[in-house]
Amino acid sequence: MKIGTQKAFTLAEVLVTMGVIGIVAVMTIPVLIQDVGDKQNIVALKKFYSEFYQATMLLMVDYSEPVAWDLRDNVATSSDKVVNMYSQQLNMQKICGPDDPSCFPFPIHSYRTGLPKITESQYRSWKFRGFMLNNGVTGLIDVNNGSMSVFVDVNGFKKPNKLGVDVFAWALNGQGRIVKYTDPSLGRNDDAEYDYAFRIMQDGWTRKY
Repeated sequence: MKIGTQKAFTLAEVLVTMGVIGIVAVMTIPVLIQDVGDKQNIVALKKFYSEFYQATMLLMVDYSEPVAWDLRDNVATSSDKVVNMYSQQLNMQKICGPDDPSCFPFPIHSYRTGLPKITESQYRSWKFRGFMLNNGVTGLIDVNNGSMSVFVDVNGFKKPNKLGVDVFAWALNGQGRIVKYTDPSLGRNDDAEYDYAFRIMQDGWTRKY
């Protein structure tokens, strides 16, 4: 009676298979890591939105609507007033003045071009105020005439420090509504690249761009 034989893989076949697995891993792992990073950033963005919204509602109980806050564009006292109002509501760990950009990872890069969009020099000249939260989120407050905006880097000083990826902006109009940066109620003509946060919210807290 013949004893059956079993065919084994040759060394060449094993090496080819391992090579294919390696190529697939190299192509797949960065995508998976990016997807995980995106989800973490969106969770952090949603959390900050909720905290910022609640803080605004509480402040309006004490100080009325933002239109009554006497907000002035590029005026240091207005920036100081707003950051002090929000400091306890948002549990700010650190506040940075106009000559101290250490609360934010400059420069902020454009999503479309990758080029610097907001720099340290603009932080100083536009009278921004920086802050850091206990959870590592960093932010900027930009005061305009009768309204304000807040920029947040949801993963702190980790890269890429890019709009629409880990840096987002929310605008607050004079009636205390959180709106997109280009909302007509703000009375200004701004760059739609600051609207990524609002787009994510409208798409059910997912990034589709």
